[in-house]
Amino acid sequence: MTSKLILPSEIPWDEIKGSNLEELLYWLFDSMGAKDLEWRIGGKGAGTADQGRDLELSFFTPAPDGTLTKENWGVEAKGSGRTIEPSEVHKAVLNAAGKSHIEVLVIATNGRFSNPTRDWVKEWQGDHPRPKIKLWERTELEKLCSNNPLAIIRLHGRALSPQGKVQVAATKLWDYVSFTDEPTLESIWRKRKQVAIDERALFALVASEQANGDIALRSWALLVSNATLVSTLSTSLLNLFFLAIRADEKGVRQEPLVRAASYLIMVATRRLGRDRVSSLLSNMWDAVKDNKPRNLRTIILEPVLSTLQKELKDVCASDCRRVATSLEMLDEREVEHYWDRLEKGSKTKRKDRARLTVELYKHPCKVGLPLGNKVGCPLCHAKNPSAALEEFIGVVDQVVKFRSMEARKR
Repeated sequence: MTSKLILPSEIPWDEIKGSNLEELLYWLFDSMGAKDLEWRIGGKGAGTADQGRDLELSFFTPAPDGTLTKENWGVEAKGSGRTIEPSEVHKAVLNAAGKSHIEVLVIATNGRFSNPTRDWVKEWQGDHPRPKIKLWERTELEKLCSNNPLAIIRLHGRALSPQGKVQVAATKLWDYVSFTDEPTLESIWRKRKQVAIDERALFALVASEQANGDIALRSWALLVSNATLVSTLSTSLLNLFFLAIRADEKGVRQEPLVRAASYLIMVATRRLGRDRVSSLLSNMWDAVKDNKPRNLRTIILEPVLSTLQKELKDVCASDCRRVATSLEMLDEREVEHYWDRLEKGSKTKRKDRARLTVELYKHPCKVGLPLGNKVGCPLCHAKNPSAALEEFIGVVDQVVKFRSMEARKR
């Protein structure tokens, strides 16, 4: 239920005055389905709390015969936090009565209306059926905002419940290709036992962590079941191409999306095994309604698997006698704490680096890959991991098993 997104006690009503109240009302009516929203300036100066501004909008309601009837609303914002004087309500009502196109007048306040004011409106309404007067004080606004939380989400994120923050993170990524900030990620993580994370939310949290936070510190995939992990991996890969296009159109970085998908493959390989992950990555494209599903698979999987390859190469080569190479995807602290994403966490920061690779073929592979004088390290030399999918996932499986166990012993 949407009401669970909002913690009414956390809405800072005393701070919602003047233009802040008008903006809240604007987005509230927008989320309620209002049309023709117009934020007007009806007066000059700062002599009143709302500086003479109000809103006009329309609602369309269906008639029994299926036609739509248009109803014009006017809105007066009285943001002061106190009990509204009767004279202010009298003036607003009389002004609206002089506008023939206004059928409903809402007078909204973050404070209270006195009983005499309500009595006056009731008496006036008995003699004047048009416009219909609605008095919205703090309690009414609280209820409406709980049922239509996007207005509060836009303006006062601290009023969101932990589950509300999870749902907003998902909405921001999937609807707007926007990443959640690290303070919000941290606040959700602290309440992680209290929230439910579905496939949309998991990918949004992981991608946001790759963009703004630290996946080794908050490894979100460890919080979900294997079924949710598989569903998230499938959903993210099938939609990655379209998310990347939308990100490019909006000037948003694509890299966190790719790194999020590569992280999910690594975690899935560790938890589900090479055979299941290879089968999933090979067969999931069969359901894609496209005349070239294999091309789509290559377009999506190639950057994702290449990212995972480079990360594992950076980590695995860090103490390898056979291969010496400069870091390509990770920095030294990320290498040091890379396997914490399977266990715990530690702060890291990423930098771009040039790379140099030297391989000493006389030394065996530390993790046990079958290398030799003519077979080089696949983490360093594989040009297109998606072309040999099963072999690459086998490499991922062996490296992850060996290195994560080694990290756990340390």
